[in-house]
Amino acid sequence: MEQKEKVGAGKFVAYAYKLYNDKTGELLFEAKTDAPDVMVYGISQEVVPGLIAAMKDLGKEDKFSVTLPPEAAFGERYDENVVTLEKEIFMRDGKLVDEVKVGAELPMMTQEGFMIKGKVLEITPDHVKMDFNHPFAGLTVRYDGEIVEVRDATPEELTPVHSCGCGCGHDHCGEGDCGGDCDCGSHVHNGECGCGDNCECTPDDHCGCGGH
Repeated sequence: MEQKEKVGAGKFVAYAYKLYNDKTGELLFEAKTDAPDVMVYGISQEVVPGLIAAMKDLGKEDKFSVTLPPEAAFGERYDENVVTLEKEIFMRDGKLVDEVKVGAELPMMTQEGFMIKGKVLEITPDHVKMDFNHPFAGLTVRYDGEIVEVRDATPEELTPVHSCGCGCGHDHCGEGDCGGDCDCGSHVHNGECGCGDNCECTPDDHCGCGGH
């Protein structure tokens, strides 16, 4: 009988799960078996630490359930992650781009090259106030899931791909980066965006598991 591949260093892992607010029981996100999240164990940086530990040594079709406090999942909420940016950052041809509206989630990039998402809280005549806390920050969460696939990672998969850093395992979180003449992404550092007047940052679909 062929030995089942186990989750461990250098393994490509596909996993399906439901993510709940442990306090209220609210379903926050679901990655289904036909569209699972994926990672390379020990290489991918975007998966929450507690979830990585829960999947170690599991094999295909094995189930897992783990409850994680904020520090092992999406972190605490911090007031300093709510920042006020100059409105001109989001202007194009003298007008605020359509995507910038209260409640919108906009992909931004730090000067260190990390893709992050911020939620627009307020728009004033001169400024845009955004919250860069993870949407699930401060929550104790529960993952109920199943391993869909385990195999050796390919050489290409062992080379990290820049991802959203949202803790969810999705690469698509950063697809809504700047376009047009802005080739830097929307850069945020110490409350400032480095895109310039030609920034065309657009909101991206919520990762669900925390992307955003």
